[in-house]
Amino acid sequence: MRLIIRGFLVILLCSLLSPKLLCAQAVADEKCEGSTVDTQGPKTANAARAFLAELQQAVQANDQKKIAGMISYPMNFIHEGKRTRIRNKQTLIARYDSIFTEHIRKAILQQSAHCLFGNYQGEMIGNGEVWFSEMDDGSVKIMTVNSSAGK
Repeated sequence: MRLIIRGFLVILLCSLLSPKLLCAQAVADEKCEGSTVDTQGPKTANAARAFLAELQQAVQANDQKKIAGMISYPMNFIHEGKRTRIRNKQTLIARYDSIFTEHIRKAILQQSAHCLFGNYQGEMIGNGEVWFSEMDDGSVKIMTVNSSAGK
């Protein structure tokens, strides 16, 4: 929580003070526990951050159709330790509220693009609530939503 508040304060101060170099240095100095997306190379890190921003906008707007298009089907959905496969957009939209719960939406909206975890399996939002990765065609898609993570 302190990390989120600190990140917010850095952004707020940067927007008020506006010197680009000062703000860039402040963000670079921000410490992240487990931030590893940059170790995957700039192409992957930039794609992951762009995807996160797009997902955050879609969640903020409650754009279920947009989010449904950001998923690799079949998607793994883990709830109370049980794994279910969401096979298509229609099923995702029908079950949207039980998959993208308040807990999941909050994890997505609070994820800092600077403090993004990534490894050979993909990129992780929060404490494992959402996993996404670059597909063979170059697109980035959500592979797993885990509503049990981070609780």
